[in-house]
Amino acid sequence: MKTSKVNIDDQKGFYDTLWAHKKLNSLDLRRYVKILTYFIDIKRKLKQPKILDLGCGTGKFIAMLGEFGQAEGLELSTKAVETAQSLYPQVKYFQGNALTYKLNDKSYDVIISQEVIEHINEQDEYLKVCYNALKPGGYLILTTPNKNVLDHMKDGKNWSNQPIENTLSKVQLKRLIKKKFEILDYDSIIMNFGDQGVYKLINSRYAIGIANKLGLKTWREKRLGKLGYGLHQCILAVKK
Repeated sequence: MKTSKVNIDDQKGFYDTLWAHKKLNSLDLRRYVKILTYFIDIKRKLKQPKILDLGCGTGKFIAMLGEFGQAEGLELSTKAVETAQSLYPQVKYFQGNALTYKLNDKSYDVIISQEVIEHINEQDEYLKVCYNALKPGGYLILTTPNKNVLDHMKDGKNWSNQPIENTLSKVQLKRLIKKKFEILDYDSIIMNFGDQGVYKLINSRYAIGIANKLGLKTWREKRLGKLGYGLHQCILAVKK
């Protein structure tokens, strides 16, 4: 975990390079599916929600959600914003630091934060930004890697290797969110990562094989997901 101070310009340079080459992968797709599951529930209650994607990258995901409401995206990388605005002109994209950018208070129905909070040192301040920008009763959809899983991988693998890596455990994440929001749903997704400690047993070929043979694959993954054994954590919360 990288907790040292990092110059924001260095971070910006990193993300300019990252988004110039980044391609979506199956992990991105599975997170998108989970976020959409949450969004479908919200959309049943709100006809034309105003949505903000914090850390929107090149804007693909929020552009799709923009088909169902008014969409905006905030991204640190100038190059990513330029790409997003050229590809999806129907969406408003802004370049800036989420912690200092002047968002209008109480102006959004939904904020999406996908794989962002772990790359910020001032995590309380980041959630305060989300809280202030949401309307009363507004929704936060947040995903982040699971520290518990990463800490139980033999090689300590971390795919992103970004300038700041402050991953959170299930307990840490829930405690942080509850300071400002009411958690409506906690889940974790993408099973069978982690091969140390209790994960060695849970993710053993024998345990997986038995569940599959008994037709319990889906039940097993849903149960383990709710218990927090998935690689990525997902939160649906509402502003108190």
